[in-house]
Amino acid sequence: MKTFFISAIILLSAFSVHAQKDVVFGIKAGLNFSKFGKDVDADGRTSLFIGGLADITLDNEQFHIQPEILYSSEGSEDLEANFIRVLGVGKYYPMDELSLEAGPQFGFLISGDEAVEDNAKSFDYGLTFGVGYELSDIGLLFNLRYNVGIANLGENDVDTNMSSFQLGVGYKFY
Repeated sequence: MKTFFISAIILLSAFSVHAQKDVVFGIKAGLNFSKFGKDVDADGRTSLFIGGLADITLDNEQFHIQPEILYSSEGSEDLEANFIRVLGVGKYYPMDELSLEAGPQFGFLISGDEAVEDNAKSFDYGLTFGVGYELSDIGLLFNLRYNVGIANLGENDVDTNMSSFQLGVGYKFY
């Protein structure tokens, strides 16, 4: 786990060195509406996520890259799975303050119910798609995302993945 955090700090530092004046850091939190899919037949779970972000403006003001590191509690009904999620979100602004978002995500299972820990792999990957709205004059941001898991998380002949909708709110430190 130490290697993961050191790598994330180095990655964020590299971005900030490359574009010092165009990097804005922030925090975010929100609700997860998640569910294990395929072979796991259980209702969804509502839980929370919290973390940090760095918004990096590219040469064209309409395109940004936003790496994020989140603690995310997920799972299905009666199945808790807690992840550290690393996202590389590309953002396109078709108009002021409104962004379309997409990119890869990687998850590291850090804890969970006994059934999850005994039957789930510890590494997840997938894609995220969404829309965001920012009140840039006060630093407030909102987003709605769909995270689709691509990796098979199941062990012991279980085929399952993790997917979730996220409703988030955050603050950028301008």
